[in-house]
Amino acid sequence: MSRKDALRAVRLERGNLEVTKEVVRSAGWESFVETCWQDLRFAARMLRKNPGFTAVAVLTLALGIGANTAIFTLLDASLWRPLAVSDPKEIFHVMRASSQGDFAGEFSYSYPIFQQFSKTASPWGEVFATEVVGPRKFGLKGVSDERVAREAVSGNFFSVLNVGPIVGRVLEPQDDNVLGGNHVAVLSYAFWKRRFQSDASVLGRRILYEETPYTVVGIARPGFTGIEPEVSVDVWVPATPSANPNFNWLRLLVRLRDGVDPGRAQAMFETAFRTHVGDVLLPSASPRFKEMLEAQHVTVRPAASGLATTGRKYEKPLLVLFAVVAVVLLISCANIANLILARNAARHHEIVVRLALGASRARIAWQLFTENLTLSLSGAFVGLLLSVWGTRVLVSLLPSPPLPMAFNLQPDFVVFGFSTGVAVATAILFGLGPALRASREKLEMSLHAGQRVIGSAWSGRLLLAGQLALSLPLLVGAGLFVETLHNLKSSDLGFNAEHVMTFDLSYPKGTSDDRLHQACAEIKQRLESHPGVVVASYGSSVYGDGSWSGSVDVIGNPSPGKDNDVGLISAGPGFFEAIGLGLLQGRYLNSQDQAEEPPVAVVNESFARHYFGSNPAIGQRIKLGFEPQIIREIVGVVRDAKHYGVRERVWRMVYLPARQGDSFFVRSTLNTQLLSGAIRADVTASDKVLQIEELQPLETIVNDMISEERLTALLSSAFGLLACLIAAIGLYGVVAYGVSRRTNEFGIRMTLGAQRGDIRTLVLRQTLAVVLCGVAIGIGGSLAVVRLLSSAINGMLYGIKPTDISLLMGATISLVAIALLAAFLPARRASRVDPMVALRYE
Repeated sequence: MSRKDALRAVRLERGNLEVTKEVVRSAGWESFVETCWQDLRFAARMLRKNPGFTAVAVLTLALGIGANTAIFTLLDASLWRPLAVSDPKEIFHVMRASSQGDFAGEFSYSYPIFQQFSKTASPWGEVFATEVVGPRKFGLKGVSDERVAREAVSGNFFSVLNVGPIVGRVLEPQDDNVLGGNHVAVLSYAFWKRRFQSDASVLGRRILYEETPYTVVGIARPGFTGIEPEVSVDVWVPATPSANPNFNWLRLLVRLRDGVDPGRAQAMFETAFRTHVGDVLLPSASPRFKEMLEAQHVTVRPAASGLATTGRKYEKPLLVLFAVVAVVLLISCANIANLILARNAARHHEIVVRLALGASRARIAWQLFTENLTLSLSGAFVGLLLSVWGTRVLVSLLPSPPLPMAFNLQPDFVVFGFSTGVAVATAILFGLGPALRASREKLEMSLHAGQRVIGSAWSGRLLLAGQLALSLPLLVGAGLFVETLHNLKSSDLGFNAEHVMTFDLSYPKGTSDDRLHQACAEIKQRLESHPGVVVASYGSSVYGDGSWSGSVDVIGNPSPGKDNDVGLISAGPGFFEAIGLGLLQGRYLNSQDQAEEPPVAVVNESFARHYFGSNPAIGQRIKLGFEPQIIREIVGVVRDAKHYGVRERVWRMVYLPARQGDSFFVRSTLNTQLLSGAIRADVTASDKVLQIEELQPLETIVNDMISEERLTALLSSAFGLLACLIAAIGLYGVVAYGVSRRTNEFGIRMTLGAQRGDIRTLVLRQTLAVVLCGVAIGIGGSLAVVRLLSSAINGMLYGIKPTDISLLMGATISLVAIALLAAFLPARRASRVDPMVALRYE
């Protein structure tokens, strides 16, 4: 046909040209999907054909991605996951904090302040109150048989959160004023289902909680367990006013209406708080307490995720560990990039053939990147499985609370999205560069492999230097945290917590003091009758909490300055011997002191030094603010003890004789299991109404106070060692690959007279240059880490000077030694090459 007839025939057969263009365009996405599917299938075949490479790469990625996912899951569950309520972003926590070093870092509020704040916020928001109470006995028909978590809340708690009932009703504002025996309670759906088998007839029935009867009026809707992510509340009751109007026991939250600025709300709360302090608290406060009140302020913090008490306590160490595992993942990426460079070098001829057959460079790069993405997603899948186990390990490292942790640690769409995003980012980090490099192969260099290998070797050395540069700061950081933990554990607390078992006693309301005194004396006598029990006593809790504070006046000796606040601890006979608190002057408290005739007290050396200087404290008389009519005589001076935590300063303490106590201390040489059984039997035999709470070694309580440091030190050390292991494996791989490619060269050198030691030295010298380059960069990063941890991240280090370079030197020497050990094995193998075999190589 002529051209004209041919064009006419084609148009008749194929139709309009514009229609054909649209058909081709519409098939573009189908072609793209088909190409991707082909690339995925090819990638799966290539990974299956190289099981060793695939296993190493997937496992390396799984460790890095799994560690990141595990810490992200815990952070999300404890800090970031929104409450299961409507519009959680409108909820804020009204905090009361202080810039001074007080007995508590975060303060609660009294019921009158809650009422004042409610009036202040009524035009632009609604304030509600809550107090989470630990596990107590729950009973049906007067039989206590299960421990549950109760939360005392204001009557508007459910209405502000827009949480309705599934059965009956929830608490209402008028329930706040219910006093006497007509108390009401709302059960959680999970507790109702577990304890009452979803029986709706529970409405109107009486339950017994802390010996107080409550009428069940409703069941909260499914999925709502309170505003603490780590606590699953079982019972909600009204927060009725305390007998002491100035008793601080409530945590306050506010839901702001649309458009209300949190800063404006904070300013108005601050004004109301200052008014209440000036009108009610300051007139009767001691000079020191006035300073504490004036230093306190109100701040409004977002609470879309609830109060998150545990999450905020461990937020700083978890974020530090998050950064650590991110660096470990970077090291893993560099290691896998080295493996892929070597693998792409081995596939040089395949890539050249594809280019010769007409494949575009973009097509080659996309295919190789698809393989890397498949590898990364496989590692993310395995890492996600590891993260489920890893998250539970993280939670197990936290101190055991009175109630089981109720974090929702099941992976959700957020966790899946995070894991997938990390996988894609990881594929870009370790796969995009090698893929682009491989796609730039030149056809004319297909027979000049040596040039290509040299380029690949230099790329591998740069990646290796980067791995070592990242590993050194991790080692230094881990060393800092380990040294901090050691300093905290070896710090002198003033008392000896070893071989001491402690427990608390709970008893029905209204139990007389005489009955409790008799029970405590009998328990003490029974426990001390066991062989192996050195001494048993009772009193206030000696570490963390349990003590209280007050003002003091010294008779005949005006107190210097305005600082007259002291810490107060009640102590029974044998108390100081039980906790190992040494006597400096005078005597300990004994059973005769319980009669309060004459009233006596024991003070610590800080108290004696502050008020009496070099004069003797024995025989001096003091008067405490909470008992203004009683004048006590000091009969003993004991060592200073850090009762409020190892990081806290030593307070001036006054120890008062106690007729009974809520906490018991037993010093013995018996093993924990045997002593625990004896304690339970003796308490039951002394008085059947008494219940044992939190039976545990005193050392456990001390260790729990440094749980943040222990968690950080343990995991940072583990991840630091993992980073060094990955870097060492990468170094071994790079050196071994370089040695295998230089076999011919080594054979020629040995034929010309080189000795085996010369070959080893050559390989190690070239490797040492890369190692020292990476370490030099890492030293700069390590100095930055030291400065960051000692200043920017305040409070994470203890007893460490930023100018101490011994730790940096130790970490540097260790890393260099590990690197040289990893390089020695390939160097040793290179020195054993048979020259005749080497000359025939390739």
